[in-house]
Amino acid sequence: MTDNQEAREELRHQDQDELEQHLKEVLHLLSRHRLVEDLVHRQDMPRHDLVENLVHKQHINELEHKLDTLHPADIAYILEALPLEDRLLVWELVNAENEGEVLLELSDAVRESLIETMAPAELVAAAEQLDADELADLAPDLPSEVIDDVFRSLDSEEREKLRAAMSYKEGSVGALMDFDLVSVREDVTLEVVLRYLRLFDDLPNHTDQLFVVDRNEHLRGVLPLDVLLVNDPDTEVATLMQTDTLTLQPSDEADDAAQAFERYDLVSAPVLDKTGKLVGRVTVNAVMDYLREKNEAEQLAQAGLMEEEDIFASVWDSVKNRWQWLAVNMVTAFIASRVIGAFEGSIEKLVALAALMPIVAGIGGNSGNQTITMIVRAMALGQVQQ
Repeated sequence: MTDNQEAREELRHQDQDELEQHLKEVLHLLSRHRLVEDLVHRQDMPRHDLVENLVHKQHINELEHKLDTLHPADIAYILEALPLEDRLLVWELVNAENEGEVLLELSDAVRESLIETMAPAELVAAAEQLDADELADLAPDLPSEVIDDVFRSLDSEEREKLRAAMSYKEGSVGALMDFDLVSVREDVTLEVVLRYLRLFDDLPNHTDQLFVVDRNEHLRGVLPLDVLLVNDPDTEVATLMQTDTLTLQPSDEADDAAQAFERYDLVSAPVLDKTGKLVGRVTVNAVMDYLREKNEAEQLAQAGLMEEEDIFASVWDSVKNRWQWLAVNMVTAFIASRVIGAFEGSIEKLVALAALMPIVAGIGGNSGNQTITMIVRAMALGQVQQ
């Protein structure tokens, strides 16, 4: 393992430890809140309602302050780790400006459970905080009337972007595409580009290069930020831009894009339509999210679990998600028992055969698991085609 890999691994462990600490603090505040409220309920004292209200506000304010300091992804992690009653309490305390981002980070089942508790006006307000590509990810879980209200609240440009993003099929580059990018012209100097960048409050996340386009928004090349910073400001963009760059199309498979990002260590890549016009970009964080979700779905599917299953879901919901897999297992178990029953006479004559049955079953199960693991790995690496 290289020094960089060791540093990344150490940072990952630190982040996980910090996240676990945040969860413990929230659980502690919730526990304290329930305990004190229970004690107040049991006390028969003057101004009981006033005392209860003060105690409630004190702990709620602490919890709200804690949530305000957390990243939306961390809040999502905490919500997924809480039972339904606590989850709803914490969700009510999340800052309204962060609700859209938090919903995006949640698993499907938890997101749906929270959306069911929100009024249409709340959902519209949360959705309006998101970009078009983020809205497209959230749209399938939103009621149709909320989607209509969101469409009406957008300007014509954003509305077209949202329609385009929602039109791409799942598992395509278009579904991963981000519309937030910076483009420049090839006939300007680096000084002009630098002045242009200073007009931004913040550059889009994962901006490692600027996209060079002509007057018709057709891609001409890319200008890496390091090239922009170290060269003479009077140099024209056309002189320094790189024309040999990987490009994607919205209809390309996301798996192919992910392999390209891994092979060439990309941070971002331009997405072009059939005419060569720049329509968006794909970033490494979108690719990593796609691979993580795909990997989780495959692992759960191997165990007969659904991707959106919530660990705190009701027994009925769990049964609905798993009954087909359990039914298949039960049928195969009955078939196996009938086969064994057909050889009952042989087993009675040679009892030692009975001792071999669990051994054969264990070897068969292990061999099957090993084969599945190898095939899944080979498919992920492109060594076996689906």
